[in-house]
Amino acid sequence: MKRFFDENGYVVAPGVLCDSDFDPLRKVLQSVVDERARCLFETGEINDLCEDLPLERRLAVLHQEVAQTKRSWNSEVFGEPVYGLASHPALLDLAEDLLGTPEITANGDFWVRPKLPGEGQTSLPWHQDCVYYGPRSYDVPILSLWLPLVDVDERNGCIRVIPGSHAWGVLPVHKVEGVRALVPDEDVEARGHPVDVWMKPGDVLAFGARTFHSSGINTSEGVRWSIDLRYSETGQPLEWLFDKYPAFVARSRAQPGSVETFEQWRVNRERAGRPGP
Repeated sequence: MKRFFDENGYVVAPGVLCDSDFDPLRKVLQSVVDERARCLFETGEINDLCEDLPLERRLAVLHQEVAQTKRSWNSEVFGEPVYGLASHPALLDLAEDLLGTPEITANGDFWVRPKLPGEGQTSLPWHQDCVYYGPRSYDVPILSLWLPLVDVDERNGCIRVIPGSHAWGVLPVHKVEGVRALVPDEDVEARGHPVDVWMKPGDVLAFGARTFHSSGINTSEGVRWSIDLRYSETGQPLEWLFDKYPAFVARSRAQPGSVETFEQWRVNRERAGRPGP
C-alpha cells in the first residue's frame, strides 16, 4: 500500500473501519440537520420539518427551495465523535504507514461535507490542497484521509484523482468568477488520466496535498455525506495552520504522554476562537 501511495499520490484502503464506527458522528449530523430545519421553519423559509426523512435525504429536501450557505462543516460538528474518528487506531495505523512515522498530529482542519443533489458549490474542480494552504505548506507532507458515510460512485459525485499528479510540482492557478476555487491554468486531464474512486462506508481514500483531485455534481436523490481528516508528522512547521485550526497529538511512540485528550483539544480550540456547536 505504501509503495502504491508513493508512486501514485493516493491509495484506497478498503474496510479500514466498520460502518458502525460512524454512528456517533451520524447522531451529531442528525442534530445539526434538525437545528437547521428548525431555523428554516422559524424564519418561514420552509413549512415542513421533514422529521420522518432519513439522514441521507432530509437535508436535501430541506434545501430544495433554500440554498445551503456553507459547503463544509467544522465547528458545527466538532465534538468527541470527530475526536474518536481522528484518533481511531486503524486510521492512525494507516497514517503511520503512509507518513512513515509514529509521531502523528491530527490537524484541526477536518471537514464534514454534505454534497447536496444538483448543487454546484460542492462540486469542486481539479485542485491541489497545498495551493489553498499556500507556499508555507509546499514542502510539508500533509495527509488527507477521506471517508464516505454513504456508498459513493460517479452518480453522487465521488472523488476523482489523477494518479501520479503529486509528482508534477505545484501548478499555477487562477480564480474563476463565481467559483470559490483555485483552478489550474493548464488542462490537467490532458496531462493525466483521471480515476473515479468508488467507495463504501469504512473504506478510506488517502492522498497527499499535491495530488490533483476533484468531485462532480451529485445527480442522485440523496446527500453524499463524507468527512475528511488530515494528519502531519508532529513537529512540522504548521503553526500558521494550527493557530487557526488547533490540532492535537494523536500518536507518539517516542513520548506517549504527549498524546492529547479530547478535553485538551477542546480547550485549545476555544482559546483559538473555534468552539463547537
